[in-house]
Amino acid sequence: MHIQFDTSSGLFTWCEWLYRLAYINIIAIFFTLMGGVIAGICPAITAMFALNNKWLNGEDDFAVFPEFWKSFKAYFLKSNLLGGLILLTAIALTIDFSLANQFTGVLYYIILSSSSTVIVLSLLSVLYVFSLMIVFPKDSLWQLIKKAIQMSMLYPLLTMWMILSMCGFFFICWVFSSLAFLFLGSGLSFIAMSFSHVVYKRMKNINISSAHVSIPKKRGVMYE
Repeated sequence: MHIQFDTSSGLFTWCEWLYRLAYINIIAIFFTLMGGVIAGICPAITAMFALNNKWLNGEDDFAVFPEFWKSFKAYFLKSNLLGGLILLTAIALTIDFSLANQFTGVLYYIILSSSSTVIVLSLLSVLYVFSLMIVFPKDSLWQLIKKAIQMSMLYPLLTMWMILSMCGFFFICWVFSSLAFLFLGSGLSFIAMSFSHVVYKRMKNINISSAHVSIPKKRGVMYE
């Protein structure tokens, strides 16, 4: 008697994704500890984004652990620079808010509003910057941050859905803490990468449409 599994079924796909996410989350924890946490966490996060990007693009003919290690090494420096920038921004904002309490009147509100603006822009850039690092590996950090802010501004509804989805998933992991060990990092990176893919496709469609329109424009004719 031969037992056959329908690998195209929805249940099999769900189980496969759960296995993938649990596996890379455990690997990410291992590499984070291997990097002394501080030097390992950002490369591990970036490596999770890299593998999720491959899977979302339909690539699955690779060994997970060697590919994770490859991505960890490839993005080690840039991702740690990004992590350092995030840390410095957080320290600067903490100092700003502590200084703001020393002032009153208009100056207090100026410092408060400027710091709040930096917080919002920083959070928006973090949502997309890791996925952009995978898609545009040759871009500098400054270019990636600018693109991340532009994407969040161009597609505010998708960005809001991403935030809500990530908050919802984080809440589930907080309530069921045992899930955090298996899915917290990989799940959040999967959500961010999935929404980023949707934004990339929409931006690509816009660019294609613009390219088709530009030729008739040059000829003096505009077609709908």
